[in-house]
Amino acid sequence: MTGGGRWSRAVAAMAWIHLAIFLGCQSIYDPERHRDPRHLLLWVTEFVAMLVALRLIAGRGWMRSSAAIGLMTRFWGTFLILSFNVVSLNELMGWEMRWYRPAWGTISSFFLASMGWLFTPKMFIPAVQMYFTALLMLRYRDYDNLIYGVSWWLALMGIATRLRRRELGRD
Repeated sequence: MTGGGRWSRAVAAMAWIHLAIFLGCQSIYDPERHRDPRHLLLWVTEFVAMLVALRLIAGRGWMRSSAAIGLMTRFWGTFLILSFNVVSLNELMGWEMRWYRPAWGTISSFFLASMGWLFTPKMFIPAVQMYFTALLMLRYRDYDNLIYGVSWWLALMGIATRLRRRELGRD
């Protein structure tokens, strides 16, 4: 992988953005309040921040920089659609329990396992991590934003570290 470290830096930036947003989600969490439009605002902010970070760090046309990046971007888009879909289903059903949050862990496992099948078996490590993340989110429901944010931070920082090693020719 080339690019002077741009991909490792971009993935690390995504990790920090995701963690910051989900810490924000955790900070506004109120178990008595089942609907809070601020969560949606934070998620939209995260999406925009991710795109801006990728544009600034990975460069213009980052989505088309390689066939692999294009494929991962399409999978990421699908991941976002599925994640938002389960939130919408939960809301439309009118259920008070936020069952979609542990489902995010399952969708995350699928996304990362798909990357494992396509690129490297090492992606199965964070895929399994996300399986356990879903279990933790179910067990500790009042901390599900924190758990999910930290787990994705760990996964993305691990990926960024591996990318950096490859960029430096140490892998």
